[in-house]
Amino acid sequence: MPGRRAAALCAAVLLTTAPAVTAAAPAAPTAPAPREAVSLTPESARAFTDDRVAALLEEYGAPGAAVTVVLGGERVATAAHGYADLAEGTPLDAEEHLFPTASVAKSFTAAAVLTLAGEGRLDLGEDVDTYLSEGDRLPGPPVTLHDLLTHTAGFAEAVEEQAPATLGETLRATAPERLFEPGEYTAYSNYGVALAGYVVEEVSGTPFEEYARENVFAPLGMDDTEFAQLADVRADRPLVTSHLADGTAVEDPHIGNVPAGTAVTTVGDMALFMEALLDGGRVDGEQALAPGVAEALVERRSGAHPATTGLGYGTYQRRAGESPVIGHGGDLTGLHTGYAVVPEIDAGVFVAVNGDDAAGANPMVDLRLAVLDAFVDTFAPQGYPAGAADPDADLGAYEGSYVTSRRAASGPARLVALFDNVTVRDAGDGTLSVRGALASDDRWLPVEEGVFVAENGADLLAFVERDGAVAAIATDMNPTSVYTRTGALASPSLHLVAAGAALLVLLTVLVPVQRSGTGFTLATRLALTGTALAAVAAVGLLVYAATDLAVAQVWLVEGSAALTVPMTVTGVLAAVSAALVGVCLARGLLRPFSRVHLPLAALAGLVLAAVGAVYGMVPLPF
Repeated sequence: MPGRRAAALCAAVLLTTAPAVTAAAPAAPTAPAPREAVSLTPESARAFTDDRVAALLEEYGAPGAAVTVVLGGERVATAAHGYADLAEGTPLDAEEHLFPTASVAKSFTAAAVLTLAGEGRLDLGEDVDTYLSEGDRLPGPPVTLHDLLTHTAGFAEAVEEQAPATLGETLRATAPERLFEPGEYTAYSNYGVALAGYVVEEVSGTPFEEYARENVFAPLGMDDTEFAQLADVRADRPLVTSHLADGTAVEDPHIGNVPAGTAVTTVGDMALFMEALLDGGRVDGEQALAPGVAEALVERRSGAHPATTGLGYGTYQRRAGESPVIGHGGDLTGLHTGYAVVPEIDAGVFVAVNGDDAAGANPMVDLRLAVLDAFVDTFAPQGYPAGAADPDADLGAYEGSYVTSRRAASGPARLVALFDNVTVRDAGDGTLSVRGALASDDRWLPVEEGVFVAENGADLLAFVERDGAVAAIATDMNPTSVYTRTGALASPSLHLVAAGAALLVLLTVLVPVQRSGTGFTLATRLALTGTALAAVAAVGLLVYAATDLAVAQVWLVEGSAALTVPMTVTGVLAAVSAALVGVCLARGLLRPFSRVHLPLAALAGLVLAAVGAVYGMVPLPF
């Protein structure tokens, strides 16, 4: 959800190692054929919720999970496993307990926007400034509600306001910069969806929470669902406790971007929502959502490439292909939710997990996703098209470095881009080598022009062209962002190599050697020693955050001084060291070895500080 998913993703990629070995090329096409589908019936649905989910809960080690399945307009299976609160030993009750939805709430917000649009009070293609007061209007090219609901407005990742404030105040305080032109690329944005909700509030003249309750939840019969701050809900309703991987309870966060993720719900209410999505907005045969709303939620409205997953309004495809799977996921610290509807079999599943997995929270591989994937793979399986190596193909046009489009424009949250990136190389045997912390495989085989399938069958990627040149990569696994191509000097891989080499050089000043000379040379060595120690502290704290997801989330979201002060000190001392080295050289105060060693060490400190500045660890006055 809200700004925490990017933080969690950064922590996850810090802990993930990209494949290091290229497998031998097979002569035959690859991509596993989909398994035979199990017929979804009330009986097989109950077996799934009762047995399969229980087994997955035990495997992943989360505190509790609740799940529900709808089929043919009815809720056919519901189950809860584990605990609502570990400290109290409270069993999880699927009928009674409420769950924070996190970003699943974006589907509700889109429904609210579409309801107003259906009444002719909003135009999805109109500049949103039309609906905002002068002080709230956006600088730059016009942005539409279509852009906001499909995450194509071009916003940088924004850190939301944590202090209590109105929705308008929160949006004004956290307005992000633009990284792309509207409609150019997908880049998931909590701010963008929150702004869409604010438009609803401004046009309807009703607080957003109230509008959603009266026009979305009440017609659907979702009586236990509302937009509200979690601490307020917990005061008088049975809201589950969120837990870290070690079982520690998580304090309820304040979420300023209300429409992006503050809703709470029950599995029963989510069953009603999924039934409406599958039946044109109808529940029990009665029209609940305004005509056209449900269809607009589940239809593909945007996508980087037709071969990969795309987005609807407030939803995204979990699987593309002939039988798309549509839904949304949500993440808070210690809380993970998700739903998926499969129109082809007229079915849907919702799951809520009130804790991180025992092995730690990885937003790309967790219990919530395991349940959703198991449901689809069991009842509506599908595979990717086969690929085959083409030794005669020239794949050099695809080579380069690509960085996630969901990235911050300033501050230490820019560290996400340092780790969430991929490097593409022509393997020389008619395949591509794709390396990165979140790459599904190292070896990718051509399917058609610009489209490749992972050799292990885990993902599909497609290259996006702009003006006749390769500009980005879209993957099937993640419809919420793309990887945009960077220049050689902007390559995160180059930055990591440069920083690593610079740190090694800088550490040599800590090696004891016979030192003598003037006060100037001693001051120079002391400055370089301080630079090295500050650099070690900066890297050490970064590594520490990488080993503790909860710490990484807090530090990244809050822009902790732990990520900025040590590297800033490194930069200041490196500049001082460089100046002192220059004086020593000009006065001839250094011995032959030091004439080479100390300038290199000073340069290494400056390189480290420069890399830190690029990724927001050194605040700059410009």
